[in-house]
Amino acid sequence: MCSVFDVDDHAGMERFLKEYGVHHPKRKLYGRRRRPTQRVSIVTARHGEPSVETAIWHLYMERDGDNWQKLDKRPEYRKSRCLIPTTAWVESLHAKNPVKFSYGEPFFFCGLYKTWGDRLSCSIITIATHPRTRRYHDKSLPMVARADQDFVQDWLSGGEDIASFGPYLHPHIEYAGHPLSVRPVERATSTHYTGEPLDLS
Repeated sequence: MCSVFDVDDHAGMERFLKEYGVHHPKRKLYGRRRRPTQRVSIVTARHGEPSVETAIWHLYMERDGDNWQKLDKRPEYRKSRCLIPTTAWVESLHAKNPVKFSYGEPFFFCGLYKTWGDRLSCSIITIATHPRTRRYHDKSLPMVARADQDFVQDWLSGGEDIASFGPYLHPHIEYAGHPLSVRPVERATSTHYTGEPLDLS
């Protein structure tokens, strides 16, 4: 799982959302160290155009050995996919030595959403860990959307043809040519750093 994540409020996020044609960017919620059960911003196309909506971040993905339990069988994966705009996330190794992961620019987590009347909840899809991140967090990595207009459009379309997503359920640590950076923090919920960033290239 992704323990907590950041959504920094700066012009780069606005440009990022505009680049992907996301409507209603002013609805965007910002904040560091967003935690499960908090309100977060997601992007869905359930009303036609990609738009920012508010959802409760709720974790309901479970791991089964080296596979993620029946992701392709979940109706949300086939019909209710979303994207979660972010700038970083924090993980730890067995609740110790937390670190912040980032690419130095905004990106999307791949997620799923559910509707509860007029409310939404969301989850972040997690995949197997990468060899270069295992020393920091040995359980998983969040699934990061490709920096590609076609991928984003296909992901949000809600179409049930999910075969094209298969290659992206394997861990990658580069994003749009940027290496994944890791930086130690005092606590998972702290913004105080205890060391310099290191690129995992």
